[in-house]
Amino acid sequence: MDLQLEGKIALVTGGGTGIGFGIAEILAQEGARVVLLARREDVLKEAAARIAPNVPHAPEIMVHDLTAPDAGKKIAAEAIERFGHVDILVNNAGTSEVLGIGGAEDRWQHAYALRVIAPRQLAEALLPEMRARKFGRIINIGGTFEVQSIINSASVMNAARTVYSKSLSHEVAKDGITVNTVGPGVILSEQIDKIFPSKEAREDYCNRNIPVGYFGEPRDLAALVAFLASPVARYITGELIAVDGGSHRFAF
Repeated sequence: MDLQLEGKIALVTGGGTGIGFGIAEILAQEGARVVLLARREDVLKEAAARIAPNVPHAPEIMVHDLTAPDAGKKIAAEAIERFGHVDILVNNAGTSEVLGIGGAEDRWQHAYALRVIAPRQLAEALLPEMRARKFGRIINIGGTFEVQSIINSASVMNAARTVYSKSLSHEVAKDGITVNTVGPGVILSEQIDKIFPSKEAREDYCNRNIPVGYFGEPRDLAALVAFLASPVARYITGELIAVDGGSHRFAF
């Protein structure tokens, strides 16, 4: 299937590693002009160099801290100045942090800035160009907000962002813009390597929690993102879709 992504400009936050890198790679392979954004310039340069040899358009990079004041507005302004517009925004950057009762206030503020404030600012600042072109795709990564036994900032912020995204999808639907959220399960990354350092620990977790029996890879999720980013997926908006090997426990 031709996803019709040739020449589309795609901005992927947290695009240097893990899920973000997997998304950026598959979008670039489908012909999109990908812009990788993160805090560490060296990581972004390495990621761009890895992708470039096998794609039609070498990736660009943008170095920003999404938790800085008004980061979303500043990133959008730079992107429009450099590229004219952005067709596809993938809000992938995020952290999962168990805080529990009495969690440090600065960590709550960090999570809020990273997962709610910056993505909202970015989306709203890029909307005028999307509306003018009658095409836009906004895809948020990290949608799981099932109740856990201890308070995790990611789940709380995901809930806020998912509800915002659902409402936003209604406001912009007639402008040719879709807004969707993808909820990853356990996807292999540096963070997962730290949480499950041994083969035995991974097997035990998979046997208890993941019906398919193994951890996902970034490309498992990236394939869905590429589809949602394409004109082909024009009739899908306001959705939360889990990519978790069947781990999701709620019926609805």
